[in-house]
Amino acid sequence: MKILFVCTGNTCRSPMAEGIFRHEMEERGFENIMCQSAGLSAVEGEHPCENAVLACREIGVDISEHITRRFTPDEIDIWDVYFTMSKTHAYILTQAGVPSERIYVPHYIEDPFGGDLDTYRRCRDKIQEELLDFQRFLGF
Repeated sequence: MKILFVCTGNTCRSPMAEGIFRHEMEERGFENIMCQSAGLSAVEGEHPCENAVLACREIGVDISEHITRRFTPDEIDIWDVYFTMSKTHAYILTQAGVPSERIYVPHYIEDPFGGDLDTYRRCRDKIQEELLDFQRFLGF
């Protein structure tokens, strides 16, 4: 299964979700799951926000090597499931041609961009909560 985590800039939420999900899958021994993240308006080649790295590091997840990338319609057929951070992201993906049945929309995950470390911790905790529901949805 191939999963793409999608947000706006690919510096906070989607790399945090990707890192946390990958870590959880590795701990549970799932080897046939590929995941990445992308932003709908990402500037290519940037690093994740420092507070995103720190918040993830606190739970044993290293996203420090992440490099931002922008989602392109050329990759629509690559991904089996798209995990978005908001209904707006889902709408933009459907407008780009992603079939709606391949889009998973959790409860809204607020963008922590520019916030302090506690803001990123709250975002990380919300992502972890939503990933539990996502795993149940996938049948894990």
